[in-house]
Amino acid sequence: MIKEQLIKEIKKLKIIEKPIGIQIPEGLKQYSEIILELFKENEPILFVDPCYGACDSKDKVAKDLGCKLLVHFGHYKMNIPVIETIYIPISYELSKTELDFIVSEIKKLKLNKINLVTTIQYLENIKTIIELLLKENIIVVESKESLRVKKHMILGCDASTIINQTEPIIFIGDGVFHANNLGFINNGQDVIVISPISKSVQKIEITDTFLRKRYAAIGICKHANKFGILVSTKQGQIRLAIARNIKKKLEENGKKAYILVSDYVKQEYLEGIKVDCYVNTACPRLVYDDGTIAFKKPVISVTEVDLLFDEDKELKVDQITSDI
Repeated sequence: MIKEQLIKEIKKLKIIEKPIGIQIPEGLKQYSEIILELFKENEPILFVDPCYGACDSKDKVAKDLGCKLLVHFGHYKMNIPVIETIYIPISYELSKTELDFIVSEIKKLKLNKINLVTTIQYLENIKTIIELLLKENIIVVESKESLRVKKHMILGCDASTIINQTEPIIFIGDGVFHANNLGFINNGQDVIVISPISKSVQKIEITDTFLRKRYAAIGICKHANKFGILVSTKQGQIRLAIARNIKKKLEENGKKAYILVSDYVKQEYLEGIKVDCYVNTACPRLVYDDGTIAFKKPVISVTEVDLLFDEDKELKVDQITSDI
C-alpha cells in the first residue's frame, strides 16, 4: 500500500528543477531505489542519515549543496524552509475492519467524551472515526491547530493540540513513543493507546519512578559548578535563545555555563569536555527517555532549570511548541 501511494504522490508532481534533494524517514528507506528512479531526471541526491521528523529537515544543507528544491517525505511542514520544499506526508488508510476495531474498543471504555489524537500517519482517518463515534453518542472534544501540529495530531515533543485537560485521551497509533509524551504532560488524564495494526489496547502508566528520576537529576545538578548547555542545529529543535537565557541565569547564580552545539546530540561528541552536568535544549525526549542511559553525566531539561534555585517551582515537562 505504501509503495503504491509513494508512486502515486510522486507522479502527481511536476518538478522541472535540478538538482533536487530527497529526504525520507527510516521506514521508507526500503523504497529508496523506487523514489530515486522516479526522480532520476531531476538529478536527485538522497540524504541517508536518520530523519526523526519534520524538525529534522535538510533544507539548509540541500541549499548548501546546490539543490534547487527539497522533497521531504513522511511529515507535514513545521518550519519556514530556507529552500523551496515539497512535503509529502504518507498516510495509512484504515480499512473498515480496522475502523470498526477502534470504535468498538472505545465503546468498551463507556465514555461519553474523549480527546482523540494520532500521528501524521493516521491523521486522514480522524474525521471518519469522529463521525463513527458520534453515531455511538461518543463526542470527540475540540483540539487546536498550531504552526507545528494540525488538529488531533501530536508529535513526540508537542501535544499542545490537546486543549481539554479533563476528558480521557485516546491515542490512535503504534508503539508508546508519542503516547508516553501524553502521559508525561497530561498526568491527571487517562491515556489509552489503540493500535489498529496490532489490534491492541494499552493504558499508559507514568509511575512515580519517572518523577523520582527527574528530582534525583535536579538534586545532583544543584551542587554542580560547570554546566554544558546542549543545543541542536536541527531546524525544528534549535533553541539558541533559550540556551543563552539559561546560561545567563546559571551565571547569575554563581555557576559556570558553556553552550555546546551539535546536529545530533550524543554522548560520544561530548567526551573530553569538562563539565559536571548538562541542560538539554534539543529534543526533550533525550532527557525523558534516555537521560540516564544516553549521557554519562546528569542531564536536566529546560523547564527544570528553575528548580535548581527555587524548590517551590512546579516541575513541568519540556515541550517544543509553536509558542516558543
